[in-house]
Order: sequence, then C-alpha cells, then structure tokens
Amino acid sequence: MRISTFLLALSLIGISTAAWANTGEIRIPERTDWAYKGVRGTWDKAEIYRGYQVATQVCLACHSFKYVSHRDLMRVGFTENEVKALAKNLNMGVDDKLLTALSPDDAQATYGKVPPDLSLIARARQGGGDYLYALLTGYSEKPEVIKEYLPGGRPENAHFNLYFPGHAIAMPSPLGSAGLVNYTDGTDASMEQMAHDVVTFLSWTAEPERIDRQHLGVYVLLYLLIFVVLAYLTKRAIWHGVKH
Repeated sequence: MRISTFLLALSLIGISTAAWANTGEIRIPERTDWAYKGVRGTWDKAEIYRGYQVATQVCLACHSFKYVSHRDLMRVGFTENEVKALAKNLNMGVDDKLLTALSPDDAQATYGKVPPDLSLIARARQGGGDYLYALLTGYSEKPEVIKEYLPGGRPENAHFNLYFPGHAIAMPSPLGSAGLVNYTDGTDASMEQMAHDVVTFLSWTAEPERIDRQHLGVYVLLYLLIFVVLAYLTKRAIWHGVKH
C-alpha cells in the first residue's frame, strides 16, 4: 500500500512538472559558468565584490538585505579594514544590515507592492541563480515578442519579461543600461556581466555555507567508499575458511 501510494505521488509530481513546463514558465537556460557550483566550487571574492557593488548601487534603491551586514563579507576573504571602508561609504556600521531607504508606503505607491527582501531570494525561487540571471536579462521591448507571449497586450504599469511567470512584471529592468556601475577592477559593466555578478552575490547571501557543504559532501562520500571496501575485506577475511 505504501509503495503504491509513493509511486502515485511520484507520478503526480511528474505530471504536474510536465504540465508546468508546458506553460513555458520554467524553461530557464541552465548556466555552467558559476564559480560556486560543483565539487570544486568556490566563492570568488572578485565576483562577490562586483556583485556587492551592483547590489548596493542598484538593488538597494528598492530592495533590502535584512540578513546581511558588511561584516559577513569577511567570510569570503574581505579584511576588517576593507569591510569598514565599504560600510563607511554607505554611512553604515560594519554590523548594520543592508536596508533600503525606500519606505513601504512609497514602494506601494510606486510599484503597487513592497519589493521583496533579497537576502534569501536565490533559495526562494525555483531555478536559483539560473532563474535570477534569466529574469534580469529577460526583459524586452520588442512588440513582436510581447505580442507572442501576451496576445491580450501588456497590463498597465507592467513590463514584459520572458522568464517571469505570466510575463508581466511590475519591476522595470534594473540593469537595462550598461555602465550603471563603475567596477573598481576595470571589468566592463555590461548588463550580462552585472547580472552574473549580482546573482553570484545573491547566491552567496542565500547560502554562505554552500561551499563548505559541497566540500564536506566529497569527504563524506570518500569516507563511505573506504568504509565499504574495508567492510568487504573484513567479511572476506572472517569467512575465508568457511565453506558455503
């Protein structure tokens, strides 16, 4: 009975997933250039810093990071003097959370809703970093594209986005213009580059322990492999002289 119930649940999941995929809402291009993915993944300090620049110079105008402070950056290699300098540039203390100056009332009046906090957004959205990157680069003003996905027209005060469910999003393209951020390392601040960097930053804020967990997983698997081999050899040694 339990097995049949389990199989039924799996089939329902498969059906619902297929139906969802057929709507075209989650066909997110999978990216493979994230430095933090894989067993050899790592948090790239340069990417984190560029992402921080985009987050504080663009995103922080509307969104907060209520679980993130400048001191947290020391976990990815920033020195205390560096985080103090970054915090000072924003007139913050190193332990102050990154909170937007936009009030909920003003946000409601401007966007019709309060923008979500971005601290955990990479874990809160299906597709994680791939989805966030697609969303940030998925805006379009081409009439033929909009008509294809929104035959009834774009709702008032909404913007078209290929990867947002329903394709109509209240948030205008935050990275629509290249050069919004002046990267201190000289990297070209194209829309794609800014999206990549800020998504890396958002992935870190959502799972700062991710790299430690990935590396620990490798050690656990190696330990289990060695344990299985030793258990097999022990069994062979114990039962070597016993006829079966």
